[in-house]
Amino acid sequence: MKTQKLEILILFLCIFGFISCDNKDEEGEKVTDYKEYALTIASKKIPGVCWSNGFNYLSDVYAIKKENAQEWESFGVIDGFEFEKGYEYKIKISETSYLDYNMGNSAWTEYELLEIISKDKKDSENLPLHFIPKSYYENVQLPKYRHVVDADNNQKLIEEELEKKSLIPLDFHYIFWRSEDKFLRCIAIKDDNNALEPCIIKSENKDPEEMPDSYKLLPPKGNVEGFMEWTFLDEYGNENNYPSFDVFLGRSAKSRNVDLTPDIAYLYKDLSKYYKNKYPQAGIKAVVVSYIIAIN
Repeated sequence: MKTQKLEILILFLCIFGFISCDNKDEEGEKVTDYKEYALTIASKKIPGVCWSNGFNYLSDVYAIKKENAQEWESFGVIDGFEFEKGYEYKIKISETSYLDYNMGNSAWTEYELLEIISKDKKDSENLPLHFIPKSYYENVQLPKYRHVVDADNNQKLIEEELEKKSLIPLDFHYIFWRSEDKFLRCIAIKDDNNALEPCIIKSENKDPEEMPDSYKLLPPKGNVEGFMEWTFLDEYGNENNYPSFDVFLGRSAKSRNVDLTPDIAYLYKDLSKYYKNKYPQAGIKAVVVSYIIAIN
């Protein structure tokens, strides 16, 4: 009788084990969809927003067209594909969707290169300046503009000029990101129909003593973490008409945590020489403009 009970118990445990294994298989990684199709990939990457582990971040993304599509759209990582700027590609990829409830993000999709159909050296046409959605760039604060004039005469006149003529547009959102080539880049966006060409920021460290004393008339607020000069270049690394700035890098909130990354750039420009030449009788001692820009 005891032997029979033992056999029943062993049988029950085996059945329970099989059921457990089946449930584990059901809850493990599964392929939920698979497809193959061709893409046209533009000759350069475009700034856009990527999502990873529940967070979004700015990066350079592919501009692609699916078969028979008329408009370019953004696309993320393609495993096995080595992109070379200046060439327009037509490739075939696979798209595999997975599901695994044991993972933090249970559903995801992977893209893999299957074949390079063509690779042509050309500049792709009608590319947008960016793929950054309105919901993203509108969360970036507009720059805060400050200026100060120290002069014996014409002070009010100069202040009115500064109010009317800003060195950078004040109604654009300035967005920064580190590109794949490790350069700091920036794009200024007003709305979906108005944006300035993306540019490369050439940054050079400066000693604090190199900063003009006139900047003390408009001291940066909060903690200052670094001192440098920013020169704005076009996407090919050539100089353009944008002015250079002295920059104080800081943090928006006071903190003792030295590991926090600076999230505010204070851009400064000393215009004293310019206004001394323009108004030689004004007795100008200092003219300084400053912009507070959030670094996303």
